[in-house]
Amino acid sequence: MNRNKFSFMKTGATMLLSIVMLSGLLACGNTNSAGSATNAAGDNNSTSAKTSPVTVKTAYAPFIGGIGIYALDDKKFDLDHNVDLQIGAFGATSPLMSVMTGDVDIAFTTLQSYLVSVNALIEEGSDISTLPKIVYLHNASTGADGIVADASIKSVADLKGKSVTAQYGEVTHYMLAKALATAGMTVDDVNLVDIGPGKGGAAFVAGSVDAATTFEPYLSQGTTARNGNIIISTADMKNTILDVVVVSAKNAKEKPEWLLNTLKAVEDATEYVNSDLNAAAELTAGDLQVSAEEVKDMYPTVHLYTMADNIKGMGEGGWIYDTMKDVVDFYTSIGTFKKPFDVKQLVSTDFLSK
Repeated sequence: MNRNKFSFMKTGATMLLSIVMLSGLLACGNTNSAGSATNAAGDNNSTSAKTSPVTVKTAYAPFIGGIGIYALDDKKFDLDHNVDLQIGAFGATSPLMSVMTGDVDIAFTTLQSYLVSVNALIEEGSDISTLPKIVYLHNASTGADGIVADASIKSVADLKGKSVTAQYGEVTHYMLAKALATAGMTVDDVNLVDIGPGKGGAAFVAGSVDAATTFEPYLSQGTTARNGNIIISTADMKNTILDVVVVSAKNAKEKPEWLLNTLKAVEDATEYVNSDLNAAAELTAGDLQVSAEEVKDMYPTVHLYTMADNIKGMGEGGWIYDTMKDVVDFYTSIGTFKKPFDVKQLVSTDFLSK
């Protein structure tokens, strides 16, 4: 997906975690000014909480999967549910750490980045029960991520022995491994060029590599600039690259009204986009920094999860647990994780029927 993809650097984990623990913020929500999400959490039944919207902080980067978030803000679905979602820019820390320090109340992050951050904290000594939880599945890439290859490469099997970009230990590395597995291959069967999706896409366009694991617009640019082929994409690999909604363990347990209302607003925005894409494209084009026509062209490459999708994916026997285990097993197999952990402890299903 065309967005910032975060990795959690272990060298900074110890220092930042120490700050978090010393300040008493570990697994807690935001403790900022009056009217913020955390301060309102204990006032769910007060008159002021019902009449004054609760400020809820998040961060997002412009990409097509965020169309629902921007529609929520532009159409004021948040205010309809007595919350005021403040969308800021991503900071230097991972979304998970931003939740833990209170910089944001709710985080939207790729599943892979979330699990990498969780693992780093577990290896630093954190109890998994205290770490931020997944409470909602937000969107999935359904074609926005993929592998673009030279015109002579017609299939995944043709990648054998070729130079292919992907960033080691990151989302693109996982995706490349999943793609190669469809042809009975592993990353060892290709010449891995360890660079990120943006630089990888640019390298492919420049003719420096045979193929790139990247996202839009580099996929399309690659097919145009080098007459390349998109040999596989997330359209062929369902629920592989997805964004999840994460909140602190404290808020996942206490279920404050502002959190319930924020998720209701997210659902309203999803229904709006899916029911009137033309209007949603016009409304959010400026936020996404593209034209309305480009929004409509890109929208089929993502899927906004509905509450029904969430119940199916996160409920008893849901697919998210197998996906999470697969991600953990992959990172363990390449040495990024020392050992697997129980992914079920990281998911809260208490919000699915609200």
